[in-house]
Amino acid sequence: MIPALPPSRVRNVFFIEAGRASARYVQNGGRLRDIQMEEADLLHSPLQLTPAPLGERQPYPSRILLEQDLSELFSSWCVSQGTSIRNAFRFIFSFCGEMENSQSGWFDWVSVWITKQRTDHQRNVQQDYQFVLEMDKQVKSTFIAHWPSHPTTEAKVLHEMLEDGLKAETSELSHSQRAIVVQTELLGEDVIVKRYAENPKKWKQRWETSRARRAWAGSQVLKKIDLPAIRGIGWLEHYENGHLKESFFISHQLPAMETLRAWLRREFPKMSPSQRVEFRHRLRNEILKLHQHGLSHIDLKLSNILIQGEELKDLIFYWIDLEDLRPARLSRRTFIRNLYQLNGSLPRQIPLEERKAFLAGFQALFPFASSPKLLRYVQKKTQRRHRDELKRLQGA
Repeated sequence: MIPALPPSRVRNVFFIEAGRASARYVQNGGRLRDIQMEEADLLHSPLQLTPAPLGERQPYPSRILLEQDLSELFSSWCVSQGTSIRNAFRFIFSFCGEMENSQSGWFDWVSVWITKQRTDHQRNVQQDYQFVLEMDKQVKSTFIAHWPSHPTTEAKVLHEMLEDGLKAETSELSHSQRAIVVQTELLGEDVIVKRYAENPKKWKQRWETSRARRAWAGSQVLKKIDLPAIRGIGWLEHYENGHLKESFFISHQLPAMETLRAWLRREFPKMSPSQRVEFRHRLRNEILKLHQHGLSHIDLKLSNILIQGEELKDLIFYWIDLEDLRPARLSRRTFIRNLYQLNGSLPRQIPLEERKAFLAGFQALFPFASSPKLLRYVQKKTQRRHRDELKRLQGA
């Protein structure tokens, strides 16, 4: 009996065979634009191509036509199959890899082309974030609000309703020095309100962008690129003498969930070695998704990720604390900061070997990820952060 291939291996074989079939078609005189992506279910049957045109073989297409063909093929692949951008790139890599056998230059060219597509996409996402962030920023008023579902509600009236909701006996979800999160009702809708206190650094109060506005921008961008996260409804800013006094971010309530830290503390002892490997891969993949879209999270703790689902394969990760989302690629500094934030938020029962294996998975992005020196630095920073947090709790 022939052993069954794992799903990842089956996908790799499919992309290679699809690339070979497309390459043979072009080499026999066909054109990429003649491939009808909507006529075949490519994930469940062999690649179907239209017959080669009659007559003499067409000359090699120009670069402009080739770029147009690849763009159309790329879009058709994503739309007709509902697949991810990453998988669509894998198909084009397979296609050009096979064309490389007959004529050199294909693979180098498509590498440059795909890099440009990724860079353009990241730039567009970052521009969308900045556009939402700058909305209504030039307005000079005591109360500034953005509430698309109730545009006629005055900002001052909305502020009074938010204050009443905070004073009422509501369900308080979290409480810290800089923010209070409550679950309440507002304008007939169950919502979550996060109130941000003023910045303790006085010189920032006049010039800073409110955290509520940043949370709103982050929620809109993640919604556009279809990443699971808390969905914003609106925001409000309160100024006194030109200084930001407080701000509010209002969002929809999410279904019953728990933090990834609480879930991992309960489920980790039950996991088999293969399940632990799968979990590390899933968590890394969620972090890299932000990176692929040109975003990074500067407070990447397990308590800032909500989780839905019971089985490991069915888990859905939801991003919260979106005021810490930034329109920037994952730099080395932010990456190392994320590492000791994650390390400090992991349950204590997770052994050192599991933590080292998680770091090593980032080698493709940062080659130094498996360095013993980095691991020692992460442990040192984690211990220092725990000591500082303990001092704050004790009032020292």
